Amino acid sequence: MQLIKYILNFFWKLHKPFVKKNKAFKNKHLGETCFIFGNGGSLKYYDIDELPDNPSIVCSYSLIDNRLKKMNVKYFALTDSYLLYPFLFNTYPHIRKFQINNIKQIFWDSIRGYNKGITIFTSLTNIYASFFKRLNINFFHHFENKNSNSCDLSGDFSTCHGAVDIMLGMAQYMGFSKAIIMGCDYLGTPTMLGHFYSDDEPHYASEHHEEGYSNFRQRVKAVGKDIETLVILPEGVTSPDFNYDSYENYFGLEKNYRNNFDFIDQKYIELLREAAESNQTIMREDV
Repeated sequence: MQLIKYILNFFWKLHKPFVKKNKAFKNKHLGETCFIFGNGGSLKYYDIDELPDNPSIVCSYSLIDNRLKKMNVKYFALTDSYLLYPFLFNTYPHIRKFQINNIKQIFWDSIRGYNKGITIFTSLTNIYASFFKRLNINFFHHFENKNSNSCDLSGDFSTCHGAVDIMLGMAQYMGFSKAIIMGCDYLGTPTMLGHFYSDDEPHYASEHHEEGYSNFRQRVKAVGKDIETLVILPEGVTSPDFNYDSYENYFGLEKNYRNNFDFIDQKYIELLREAAESNQTIMREDV
């Protein structure tokens, strides 16, 4: 296994030229404020299509949310490694085997003009999934520099531990001075669990599970130390580690719970259900 890891690391280092074109994004939004969207269940409770027109960075399943078509989505971070291929290795401990990739169609639809005009960033490990037809895809990679919190999109991009880390790293590289973060519910306490695309209604974690989320918050705080952050949470939820406010107070939104089928096309809901049955998920879709 160590030999395989060494070979893969060497192989990806040969691809460094592919990330250098990201220099075009350095300080592109200097001094601006962006929205960052996770996939958290809190997004089911608010009419996010009524938010201001700030440039937005989104991730994972975000682009199947039809409400975002009304918003100023600029960047899409498809965060996980080896995600766009016909097969994936399921890392769940009780599975750990190769499976047909039931969710790749969702991401390919997002890439192929489902939302035109959006700039796409994904792991360098997905570069061969498109068979050299790059479309408008940009790549990032840590090149084994995983712990420095480097936000260099055109070099060693080490903020790759989770989706919110990646989006915060992108925002800092692009020069945004402030990030307003929504749908990243692990940043609040009590911690809301669940996803906006799920069939189930979100719920709060039990007290004895909160310690793990505290570690998550500390990691994200370290990543975002060079950018002003504001975490938006449902009313009554706080954040011990971040500046925070509520959807109600900051945006004047009222709770208006919607089911996933109210804003997601049925074909994607069916694909998500197939993926859930085989325990396929994105390991880095932090909410």
